[in-house]
Amino acid sequence: MKTSDFNNKTIWITGASSGIGASLALQLNAAGATIIASARNEKKLKALKTQARHPQNLIALPLDITKADTIDEAIKKVSQLPGLDLVVHNAGIAQKGLVTENTMAIDRQIMETNYFGTVALTKAIMPLFLKRGYGWFAVMSSFAGVMGIPGRSAYAASKHALHGFFESLQAEHIPCKLDVSFVIPGFINTEITAKGLLGNGQAHGKVETSHRLGMTAEHCATDIIKGLERKSKRIVVGKFEVFLLTIKRISPQLSRYIIKSHPMRKIRNIKAWFKQLVYFPKLNTVGS
Repeated sequence: MKTSDFNNKTIWITGASSGIGASLALQLNAAGATIIASARNEKKLKALKTQARHPQNLIALPLDITKADTIDEAIKKVSQLPGLDLVVHNAGIAQKGLVTENTMAIDRQIMETNYFGTVALTKAIMPLFLKRGYGWFAVMSSFAGVMGIPGRSAYAASKHALHGFFESLQAEHIPCKLDVSFVIPGFINTEITAKGLLGNGQAHGKVETSHRLGMTAEHCATDIIKGLERKSKRIVVGKFEVFLLTIKRISPQLSRYIIKSHPMRKIRNIKAWFKQLVYFPKLNTVGS
């Protein structure tokens, strides 16, 4: 499949108000697809529509995947369209905190959004795919979805769970040709870490250095679309961190050491040391 093949296709993207979801919506819209852009923030969805190259082909559809009534309303509207070709499950929330710091309320909230919300929407969409005889889900996972990441236990668990659910769904003998693509982004420069929940339920409030130095959401979306063009089952996107997945396959023990050591923290320490090295001679010069 080439980008031109998205022309006249209908693609439903959740979590489309910002970050990767918004970039996917705009780029696929520019490629000729009709985009159903969903998120909780209706104001941001309307703003997204004004940025689209073909605004008449971008449908702003507010949706909270944790609320059954909004899913039902959204399905009624989508079912009135000629067809649905691809659903990009991008809605989700991040988490930051050690296992011993997170309350059970945080674990449940992360699972409710990232896993149960996605599952609920999938179950509501399946009758549309079954009626048509074909369906395609692109599931936004993460490096945390294929390996344990320190400080991300609830987030990692929710993403691991999605892999199990969609692999099982695709393995079932259903009267429908069903494709599933897992998208595995690395460090992407979005607000997801700033909005991520701490152990006390408050937002982290800042973009982590690893993500701030990461690939842009626009570049990430471009690479995801290239993977979708190939109908890839596994789409890995990122910078140097993508090699960690290769290391994990070759030497799980080494990958665990690297993850536990958190290389970005070491880089920050080296940068801080270098700044001090440059700064202190200046102080000595002033006093001379």
